[in-house]
Amino acid sequence: MRELPLHASYVVRPAFVQPLHGIRSRTRMYNLFYAVLAPLYPLWKLLLPGLVTSTEQMGRAMIAVARDGTAKYVLETRDLNAIGQRELAARAG
Repeated sequence: MRELPLHASYVVRPAFVQPLHGIRSRTRMYNLFYAVLAPLYPLWKLLLPGLVTSTEQMGRAMIAVARDGTAKYVLETRDLNAIGQRELAARAG
């Protein structure tokens, strides 16, 4: 992929993504999975912050990376959360 004639390319590798704001999967089994596990999301976020993110956080991070780039080629959940938080803080103040 890095051989393509693009300005930059990145790989996004989130672990668990909590859908927010009415986002639903087209896959029925995923919707069931999310419905069952949704109540545990706050606990996972507290105990495993490097493994969980939300569609909102990931979207913010992906837009920021597309706009500004980043030094890392592979972005894990922890990276996405950090970039998303910086983007949110920059817009807030």
